[in-house]
Parts: sequence; structure tokens; C-alpha cells
Amino acid sequence: MVGVADGATRKSWDTGPDGAALAEAIAGHLAGIARTCPAREVVDSATEVVEKLLAADGVAAGSGSAVSFCVLHTGRQEVWRVGEARLMLDGEPVRPRRSGERIVAEARALVLRHRLAAGAAVADLCAEDPGRAAVQELLKALTGLRNHQDDPAGFGALDGRPVPDRFVEVIPLPRGTREVVITTDGYPEPAPTLAEAERLLAERLARDPLMIDPPETKGLRPAANSFDDRAYVRLGRVTPA
Repeated sequence: MVGVADGATRKSWDTGPDGAALAEAIAGHLAGIARTCPAREVVDSATEVVEKLLAADGVAAGSGSAVSFCVLHTGRQEVWRVGEARLMLDGEPVRPRRSGERIVAEARALVLRHRLAAGAAVADLCAEDPGRAAVQELLKALTGLRNHQDDPAGFGALDGRPVPDRFVEVIPLPRGTREVVITTDGYPEPAPTLAEAERLLAERLARDPLMIDPPETKGLRPAANSFDDRAYVRLGRVTPA
């Protein structure tokens, strides 16, 4: 099993372990999964890992940070995804399901576009992001919809609570698939090679350091080399011809 685990950016209201700690724990857990385990069983066992880590810090399930993941299970010839990871099969993107995050990103972009129109400098807006500040309540509302089965803005992540089936993507690999690329959403768009992914990201950051076209929920901060952390995995010859 090979893939990525991505911890959520810590919010002011989060308590307990941060997303990076949860991602590290889940990556280790997924690496030890038996080859015969189905996706549903793996998501449930990973949820228990997160629940125990939160409980050890006195945090109730769903009240702390969270982690998403996307992995290729070579034995079952399936890709499993919970969350916003990027996926390409033979150069064709497989988009994640929509969530309310796009609403938050567009609201942040609206605030920043207004500031730009009023004459604010891009560098100043990167240093003190008024768009990010303006959408804090929206981010909190979105977090409250995590793993909610029925809401159209809901989304899935491992936060110690059960992940509904609708948020557990199981993507069978078509016979003859030659290459699988999996990345975190720190790459706004997937690419067939790491070099190409890095080139596209660098061009985007140079053109749009605020990350508002198309919009993201955060932008490039001073002294940072990107707007979000990132990981990239490419695997070839993954299915029989």
C-alpha cells in the first residue's frame, strides 16, 4: 500500500495533536495494513487510531484536528481516498468529490480582491491575510460539517468519528493502467512527474501568491516556499496488461 496522508492545518479552536502528528500516525498505520483488508475496514481502524490519539490528550472525537489520505492498494488493484488528495490515472485527473471548502475559498478570494481593488499591495496581503481572517467563522462551520452524512457541503476526514460510506472513495484501477500519481492538495493540480508538478506550482505561486485564481483557503506566507505542505507519489506498471 503506497500513498499520502495529509493532516489538516491547525485552526485556533483545534485542541490535541496537530494534523502533522495525526498524518504521521496514520501513515504508519496504513503501512502495516494486511493485504486482504477492504477499504471500509481500513478507514474504521484508522479512525480508531485518531480517536485514541485525541483521547490521550483529553480531546473528544471530532473536536480536534483531522487527517485525510489517498493510497494505492496494489493487491486489490484499487485506490482509496478520503478527503482532498489529487489523483491521476495514466495522466487523467480523478477529481475528489466536492465539498464546502470551495465556498470558503471563494469568500476569502472576494475579500482579497476587494483589498486589491482598493490599492493594497500583494506583499502586504500575503503577510497579513485579511481574507483568511474574514473566513474564520466559515472555516469553523465547515469543520462542523466534517463527516456529516446528509449535508451537501459535508466532507470526509479521519477525526475520530465514523466516516460515512459516501466519503470513502474506492476507485478500481482499469485493467492495463500503467501509472498512478497521488499527491496532497498542496499541489493545486496533479502532474505526470514531480518536476512538472513543482514547475506548475512555482508558476502559479509567481503569478498568484495570494492563491485566489482559482481560489484556495490560504495563500503564500512570507518566508514560505509554498502555500501548503505537499507530498507526491508516482507508481508505474500497477496492473496487468
